This record gives sequence, structure tokens and C-alpha cells, in this order.
Amino acid sequence: AGDAALARHLQAEVGAARMVLTEGPRLGRTEHFAEVTFERDLPEGSLMELRIAGHDGQRLRA
Repeated sequence: AGDAALARHLQAEVGAARMVLTEGPRLGRTEHFAEVTFERDLPEGSLMELRIAGHDGQRLRA
């Protein structure tokens, strides 16, 4: 049930614009604490609005 709930949540985020705090060059968290990966390096410690492009079943992708 937990995996199904996570999959529904991640899918519902696709297409949304979210404020993301970058925690590493290619990892951050949304304002709702969901992990987000990036395809390019972003400055660590930045707060930026990103569009969620998809997910890998565990994390969002922007």
C-alpha cells in the first residue's frame, strides 16, 4: 500500500512547478520534502522554482 501511495503522489507532481532547495549538485527537496533529482548540476543551497518533468518511482525529476 505504501509503494502504491508513493507512486500516486509522485505521478500527481509531474508537470507542477515546485520550489526546490538544492542539497547537492543534482539533488534537492520540494517544499513538501519530496526528493528531486536534476539532469544538470545546480548550485548547492539554492532555492529555485523548477518544473517537475517525471519520476523514477522513488524520486521526482526536474
